[in-house]
Order: sequence, then structure tokens, then C-alpha cells
Amino acid sequence: MRASRPVILQGAIADWPAMRKWSLDYFAREFGDREVPIVREKDGSHYSPGSGLHYERIRFGDYCELLADGKPHDLYLTVRVHEVVPELFADTRRPVYAAGARWARSRFWMGGPDAKGPLHRDLPENLYAQIGGRKRFLLLERRLTRMVHRHSFRSGVPNYSPVDAEDPDLARFPRFRGAPLLCADLEPGDLLYIPSLWWHQARSLTTSFAVNLWWLKGPKVAVARLAELYMRLRRLNL
Repeated sequence: MRASRPVILQGAIADWPAMRKWSLDYFAREFGDREVPIVREKDGSHYSPGSGLHYERIRFGDYCELLADGKPHDLYLTVRVHEVVPELFADTRRPVYAAGARWARSRFWMGGPDAKGPLHRDLPENLYAQIGGRKRFLLLERRLTRMVHRHSFRSGVPNYSPVDAEDPDLARFPRFRGAPLLCADLEPGDLLYIPSLWWHQARSLTTSFAVNLWWLKGPKVAVARLAELYMRLRRLNL
């Protein structure tokens, strides 16, 4: 953390009950009738710069059924664990690195092959636990923010970039040329540390499910709480 350096911690979550319990069948059986928010790609993007992500609602069981064929789909599930499926916390463990954090949030992530999110960054420290399937992350150091042509602070997605890190349109985004991206391929059981404010973009290589933990200590806690208030007031979908 002091060095602000990403790292993959292999085997760090081997003792989590999620590693032996979580599967499409498990989610369909335990939470199949629960409605969950899901992101759909529209006009080549998962979000609108004005309002945020394109959310819809779907039964969890129906989504599991869609993924069961192992084919790509344009739907990507990302939910706040404490709001939608708090039961999942019983299958995870708070990593020692985040002990004593005054602010913490978690999301559950699930998608079929080639499900891809936008290039973005987060203020909190981030631990991303790959439970099932394989996923690839591309990361860019926070000091190189100028290269990503990020959206305006006044937009609905001030922490997003319009650049596709996997296939950048260098005619539109010339500053991204030569961006020194790091690539992290995650296997089941891997825990990826993404430092605060590092840019990252993820793509599922197979049907994938994971959970992450954001956490903060010190003065950044107040900043995070102000950001949450700002999102509520502007009704941003992030």
C-alpha cells in the first residue's frame, strides 16, 4: 500500500466458504427469486456520461440461467452486497489488510465470457477476490491520469474514462498512445490489490463471479462520505 503497487495474492482466500459453495446452481437455489440490478450495454457503452450506468432489474435465477450456456451476453451483474445479498458476507472473511477501516463497502460481480466494464478509478483501496472463473484486469498508474481523457468532474461519471483500454481509439484519444498498462490475469482463489486511484478495466475470460472490498482510513473517509452524498443528491447510477 505504501508503494501504491498492485499485487496478486495467490491462495489468500483459500479458507473462504465461498470458494467451495458459490456456483450458478448455488445462487439460483438460494437467491433465485430475488430481484437484482443488472447493467446492459447500450449503443456500445454500459453507461451514459450524464447519469451513469444503464441499470435494469432481473430475477437472480433468470440471470443464472442465462449464464449457464457459457455464451457471451451483454448483461453484467454488479450489486452492493449489503443492500441486495447481505447473506454473501457469511461466505467471506475480512482481510487483515483492511482491519480497523472506518469506511468499507463491497460489491458482488458476475458476468459471462467477455463481459467487460469501463475504464475507471476508485478513491478507496480495493481488494478484488476472484471466487469462480477467470478474469483479466488492465491497470494504469494514478500518476498517468492525463493519458486517459477522463470525463469531466461535472459529468455523471467523473471517475470514468471514455477510452477502451483493450482497444483504444487513438484518433479520438491520442494521449492514451503508449500507456504502460499492467495486465493481471486472475484465477479462482486469487486476491488482487488495486491501489487507491489506479485506473483499471476488467473483462471476464470465462463465466466469472467475484466480490471486492473497498476500504479507507484517515482523512479520505470524509471525502468518500461526501462523494456518496453527492451521488445521492444527483441520483447518479454508479
